[in-house]
Amino acid sequence: MNAPLAKVFNAYTQADLFAKWWCRGNPMKVYHFDCKDGGSWHIAEQAEDGNEYQFTGCFHEVAHNRRIVQTFEFLGMPERGHVMLEKAEFIAIDEHTTEIHTHSTAMSQADRDGMVASGMESGWRQSVEVLGQLLESRN
Repeated sequence: MNAPLAKVFNAYTQADLFAKWWCRGNPMKVYHFDCKDGGSWHIAEQAEDGNEYQFTGCFHEVAHNRRIVQTFEFLGMPERGHVMLEKAEFIAIDEHTTEIHTHSTAMSQADRDGMVASGMESGWRQSVEVLGQLLESRN
């Protein structure tokens, strides 16, 4: 990311900034966003297809400017409990550049395969592109 570490971390942890990039830049409703150790979040993407897609999770650790460990769950599944554990690590390369290392773990191979088949990877890439544009516009 071509932005200082603090700006990148803020885009992940401040609800108003998070809402501008996380759902590929699509309009988002933020029902709840308490980004702290033990906090939780619940958002809804207003997708281009006219549908609303809801997601929720819990923050296990929010280590300022270092890492975020959280859960992620898509609420459109026929049953609850298909939860991903996600870790994002933030690394300052220099005062203007930040690397973000992410790792997601699914509860089962079937859950992982389902997320990939749903377009999660391309959606995430689109979100990261929007994040880059947001951070560049804020410099």
